[in-house]
Amino acid sequence: MKFFKPYLWALFLIGACVISSCDSDDDPQPDQQVQSNPTPDVPSDADAVLAAIEIIAALPAGTPQVPGLSGLSFDVASANFFSSGIGSNMVNVGIVGLNGNDLQNISGNSYISNPQTVDQGINVGQANTWEIAGNNGFDAFTHTTGKVMPQQIRFAGSVGDTFSTGGEITISIQSIPNNADNILWVLSDGSRVITKESKTNSVTFSASEVGTLSATANGLVQAAAFNIESQSYGGKKIYFINETVDSKLVTLN
Repeated sequence: MKFFKPYLWALFLIGACVISSCDSDDDPQPDQQVQSNPTPDVPSDADAVLAAIEIIAALPAGTPQVPGLSGLSFDVASANFFSSGIGSNMVNVGIVGLNGNDLQNISGNSYISNPQTVDQGINVGQANTWEIAGNNGFDAFTHTTGKVMPQQIRFAGSVGDTFSTGGEITISIQSIPNNADNILWVLSDGSRVITKESKTNSVTFSASEVGTLSATANGLVQAAAFNIESQSYGGKKIYFINETVDSKLVTLN
């Protein structure tokens, strides 16, 4: 079965959207790409993909401690509308808003939230409301998601600051969040990304998988709890993603 994979690069208050297409099947084998912060696969019948993401990110090792601040928390939104189905050119559909906040139309007609606005009204346990003005074959519509944002996902305390690329790596979370359809696990050296989808408390990346990564002080581990729904407006199939992410910069050696 063919899927479209939208990647959202939005680490530490910098938002940009990178789109790529790939083939995927239903087995749990990892998928390797050259972006970071991937969102889950979306079926190939999508005419548009809209994502609302709440991210927490641990402060990098060595960062001076600030009382009451253990990490960063911010919201990210993206929206992409395709001229003739998934993978085709993206089009301008006028104003796109999430929870009353307008997204920016950047190069190539990819919509992202303003990186200077860290609060997009994305709250755990609540639905998100999208408002689309409509243009270029897309009708105007307002959609409030039937599914609510998953509970904030949290790494287990055992997730360290340094990992060896010479063996397997296990990443764990405290518990499976409520309202999550699945969990996406990410391991990256900043260039190559390895992902797995598994609704479990932990996953293990094998030594052969980890061995494809390069040593770096800017590695990344992430766990993302997500759900997906779809709705048709004016004959266009729109997919909506709700996601919470725990993200941590690590050293790979």
